[in-house]
Amino acid sequence: MDEVIYLEVLEGDAVHVRHRLERFPVTVGRGYGSDVILDDPKVSAAHLRVERAEDGGLVVRDLGSRNGTFRVEPWARLAELVLTDDARVMVGDTVLRFRGRGYAVEGTLVAEAPVGIRQRVFERPRIFLGALGAAMAASLLSSYLTSYDQVDWGELLFSMLLPTAFALAWAGGWSIASRIARRQFHFRAHGAIGSLVLLGTICLPGFLTLLGFSLASGTALSWLAMFGYLGLVAWGLFWHLRYVTRWDSRRLGATVGAIVLGFGALMQAEDLLGNEDFSMSMEFPRTLLPASFRLLPASSADDFFGEAIDLQQQVDELTKEK
Repeated sequence: MDEVIYLEVLEGDAVHVRHRLERFPVTVGRGYGSDVILDDPKVSAAHLRVERAEDGGLVVRDLGSRNGTFRVEPWARLAELVLTDDARVMVGDTVLRFRGRGYAVEGTLVAEAPVGIRQRVFERPRIFLGALGAAMAASLLSSYLTSYDQVDWGELLFSMLLPTAFALAWAGGWSIASRIARRQFHFRAHGAIGSLVLLGTICLPGFLTLLGFSLASGTALSWLAMFGYLGLVAWGLFWHLRYVTRWDSRRLGATVGAIVLGFGALMQAEDLLGNEDFSMSMEFPRTLLPASFRLLPASSADDFFGEAIDLQQQVDELTKEK
């Protein structure tokens, strides 16, 4: 390796910090007497030393540490290791990588963001609070309109608190992922994105019910509902990953598209295989809509009985076959 090398402390595949090493030997450990200090409780005070061998190369030697030093690829405990470019060792829970100053880096990515610094829409506190409040109100209204029993205020309160707890837990999970990958939580952004997806999920059934009633159509709306839900999932996943990864929009869009298409195929697996859904409960619209919302005439009673005759003929034919 070159005379000057760099010791990189990794977090996953990303570099947390780099140390320039010029003079040897160099000690690495948790103690303040070390040249490179690691804040890892499983690392010994003087854990390892990087020194020059008799042939001029550099070697890593374990200094009798409590938990040992391990080579990453292939995994093995070691007493000493001759350093090569891109060599990695693990001490405690910390992965160290060694690289020479001649290591070739990847090409520079083209920045998509404008030159001027500005706060993203999802990072504004009002967006998060507004989206969460809208999801709570939509859940409350949906529960009230679809209930045909006596008003249960406890149930209505629960229907309003449930999306709040879900949105906060969802935002917390994505915030932890952002902290691990990008070292920033972005809680407000993830909360706003999750609340908007939740709002769309709550409002979509009501919109489809209104659309189906207005157009006197029910069968075609099942596919529309599936595409609507997949669209919400794709939109939310795309923006969540924008705060977690450093991928460009094209790569991110392709990844999200592949995930959503695979998820949609799994949802429709039974239909694609020819299996029919069977339910013990009757599904019917629970919200009464005024007749003025009807844009197309509904099927008449004669049409219904005509379809029933066709259905009876099909049943009779199947009975004869058996």
